[in-house]
Amino acid sequence: MRLDLQTLLVFDGIVVVLCGFSFVLNTATRRNDLAGRLWSVSFIGAILSVICFGIWGGTSDASWILVIGNAAYSLVSGMIWSGCRAFNGRRPYIVVVALAAAAVTVASLVTAQSQGAWQGSLVLFPVIAVFSGLAGFEALRGRLLRNVNARVLAGALWVVAIYYGLRTVAFAIGGPQGELFVTYFGPEISTILLTAFVLLGTISLSILQVERAGASALGDLTVGTLSVVGLLSASAFAQQWQDWLERAAARSERLAMIAIDIDSLPEINTALGRNFGDGVILQVAKIVRALAPTGALLGHPGAGRFVIVMVVINDNEAPKLARRIRDALVDHPIDESQSLRATASFGVVSTDVFGYDMTVLAAALDEVTQLTRAAGGNHIEVGHSDEPEGSTPARPPS
Repeated sequence: MRLDLQTLLVFDGIVVVLCGFSFVLNTATRRNDLAGRLWSVSFIGAILSVICFGIWGGTSDASWILVIGNAAYSLVSGMIWSGCRAFNGRRPYIVVVALAAAAVTVASLVTAQSQGAWQGSLVLFPVIAVFSGLAGFEALRGRLLRNVNARVLAGALWVVAIYYGLRTVAFAIGGPQGELFVTYFGPEISTILLTAFVLLGTISLSILQVERAGASALGDLTVGTLSVVGLLSASAFAQQWQDWLERAAARSERLAMIAIDIDSLPEINTALGRNFGDGVILQVAKIVRALAPTGALLGHPGAGRFVIVMVVINDNEAPKLARRIRDALVDHPIDESQSLRATASFGVVSTDVFGYDMTVLAAALDEVTQLTRAAGGNHIEVGHSDEPEGSTPARPPS
């Protein structure tokens, strides 16, 4: 059986509208947070785009509707990326997505006469590819990293990114009538891919929202300014961290930061259950509280991550504390009967190397911790500047 394009578009439109309406309704009634709202905008963009493309298919002269449809289509992957960043507690960069949508709109208007039904495609296709790739990468970071559904979403996003990257190349080489484009990247194949992605994305994002609404991750549960394990929650910790940096910069004091990421927490939750995973988090939190200096700032920005900010007088204090915590994790089993022990990946950075900008320090802390995790975990990595030897990092004036 061979389905014609119009039938595929109708089927795709029904799927997108039903999935989009279901997700937006569930977000509004269950957990109306920033990530959910941004993902809802993504589904609204998908619904608007299929409506516009449907109107275009039923009329002979409606280039203006394609302008709207292309702009809405560009929001789909862009808002998924922004929503993933918001879910991870990072800036969503909505302005970047809006600028990309504006660029698609302008390109669609400029090429309306010359490219007809494919107006704006040379901008739309790479925008979809880039945002899909970025969203796939973001789905494997931070809070999303611990969820299996986020990995499924990341895989689907990367498939879309690769497909639209290749589609851009095929369109640029031979245009919409080129043999390569028509054979492998025509509207029929793209419609089937979009339908499959919408179904898979709806399932993955809905489960992420439901699990988050259930507050099953200890790092997302707060009691006042603290997480339920007794350390500063994400927002409170970020505020205190910024305050410490400003005061330390004014006094030219040296601060060191230690990130502690529990190894294989998603696998632990999958294999041994969420309750056991929560026990791992509680055990690590207990050890961090017991060994960190009394005057240190202790944060719990995510279920599997802890951060220590402390005043130091030399380069050895922070790595030494990280080693003590690592050894304590090995010495204290989570389950005495099974002798199961938690391990963690440690990243260490300091203001002497990276300065007093919290954005720079947070990025450096993420990078060195990722290096530790890539090396197999249960390891300590100290961040070093990429600047030439002998140079000094910029400091705010005292």
